[in-house]
Amino acid sequence: MKPGKKDWSLMIGASIAVLAVVWGLVPLEPAHAASPNVGDAVYRDGVVWGLEWHAAIMDDPHYNTTTLPVIQQGGSGYVKWESWAGFLGGKTYQGYYRPKGTITEAMRDNFRFMARKLKDDQIQYNVIYQVYYAPKTGAVWVMPADVESMRCDGVVEYVYEWYGFRVFGETNSTWDVTRSDWLTREQHTFPNIGPKKQASLLTRVGSGLP
Repeated sequence: MKPGKKDWSLMIGASIAVLAVVWGLVPLEPAHAASPNVGDAVYRDGVVWGLEWHAAIMDDPHYNTTTLPVIQQGGSGYVKWESWAGFLGGKTYQGYYRPKGTITEAMRDNFRFMARKLKDDQIQYNVIYQVYYAPKTGAVWVMPADVESMRCDGVVEYVYEWYGFRVFGETNSTWDVTRSDWLTREQHTFPNIGPKKQASLLTRVGSGLP
């Protein structure tokens, strides 16, 4: 966890989690232990004439747990829940991945919570920038409400790097896409980074269905 950011999975007592948020009042999420695969990134091919991939975040433990197991920016409209068939779009699945490092159940809950926050904030699509926002004077972090548009791999990048898990980064000072910085924003763009390259920077968990 980076300094200045808050862990929304703080346990109060034995059974209730209070989500501490820094951008305003939102409904409290129920406490639960995340299952394996929740918060993992999934990929499929078939983008840009087959040269690029598409990314999403697992919201459910498995691809068939519910009818809407992933959260994605599908290339139009807002970041949203999507069906497995909708995520695949008739293309070939490329496996599931997670950040490098130790991923606890609590952290999986965090990943899912942040992906849902991006969904709730109705963030539109951007073909060039992973995460686009207008830098604010004096701002340190890019809050979800600050994000104007993002790509599919931007959802993955934002979720993981918000919690300190580095994915893409050309330098040690510009890797965190959630830090409000013009150069960082500009480096996290096509063709510097895309879903296929992003997957190569993560730990591949498996090629089977999650």
